[in-house]
Amino acid sequence: MNFDFTEKQQRIADQAKQIAEKLDLDDVVQRDLAGTFSKPLFRQLINQGVGKWLLPKSMKGDDLNALELTAGIESLAEHCEDSGLIFELSAHLCACIHPIRAFASSEQQAQWLPKITNEAWIGTHAITEPQAGSDIYAMTTNAQKSEDGFVLNGHKDYITNAPVADFIVVHLRTEERGNYFDYSTFILHSHEYGVSLAKAPHSKSGLRTTAMGDIRFNDCQVPEDALIGRLGAGAPIFQVSMEWERVCLFALYLGQMKRQLQKTAHYVSERQQFDAPLSSYQAVQHQLCDMYLNYETGRLLLYKAAWSLDKGDMTGVASSLAKISISNAAISNGQTAVQLHGAQGVISGDIERMLRDAMPSAIFSGTSNVLKNNISTALIKRLKAQWI
Repeated sequence: MNFDFTEKQQRIADQAKQIAEKLDLDDVVQRDLAGTFSKPLFRQLINQGVGKWLLPKSMKGDDLNALELTAGIESLAEHCEDSGLIFELSAHLCACIHPIRAFASSEQQAQWLPKITNEAWIGTHAITEPQAGSDIYAMTTNAQKSEDGFVLNGHKDYITNAPVADFIVVHLRTEERGNYFDYSTFILHSHEYGVSLAKAPHSKSGLRTTAMGDIRFNDCQVPEDALIGRLGAGAPIFQVSMEWERVCLFALYLGQMKRQLQKTAHYVSERQQFDAPLSSYQAVQHQLCDMYLNYETGRLLLYKAAWSLDKGDMTGVASSLAKISISNAAISNGQTAVQLHGAQGVISGDIERMLRDAMPSAIFSGTSNVLKNNISTALIKRLKAQWI
């Protein structure tokens, strides 16, 4: 067992560091308070090389696997204080670009991927509905077959990137048989007739520099070649997208926790109270140790999940364990960092922002409670099969 990065993983991590350090983040506090997404910064990330990370080699892309993408996103988040920007980018890569790479036809890839990369288009992955959150199979937004393709109707809520999206990857109900094959996946331009994107993003407590909003479909006509994969293949496409999101996207919290740990260790070493640095007190030492333990534990689970994903594991157990661990760690470490920084921890800035940005991690991409249910079900089956 070798825990060292491969040459390619290290190259991607180094590239991500160089790209992140070139970003002008002087206005991140103001953008966070205003809840503003920066299209220029997103475009800079794409144009500096991130846009090629998931492109197939036939298109002169890096064609990264899950482990390599995880290394890249962790490094970006470590060296970029705008976690909302990295979240928006990661959702674009994991839930929009990867499904195109993995499931779209060669004709669809040729149609969409070069434009998405060259023009720095932003993708949005639309799945959630008011009554279909954790119970995703309760979705009612649908696509009805027509002479010219499909007609889309319904609405999707709380969708990352929706207000600023150039294209949409959407999962819709196409049958009413009451089984796994009732859903299909489509790709379309956000400016198609019959598509309405929220003009103003939702105001959120965390990840405020990520634009989140709603999408409405009103008799939106799309051609047959808007269908990704086969009719009825939406559920497995969604499952793969979620696996990549729960693994690779959550690497941003690893990078955030590492940045947080570095800043906190520096602060408690410099801050003097009672004629001694805070780092000399055992209580503070234990808190710092717990932060590091949380980071390392989550990191091991996440990289194991990425390794499992590259091996073809779609059970969801490894990814769910990693997601739960990292979301718990990110929230806990955020609270500890704020407390150790004292008054400096609650003044607007990177320390308090990291806690707010961590709070949604236990909700999106599968709530912790639902994932625990899934893990327990799988665990019991494994125990019965005696191969845990």
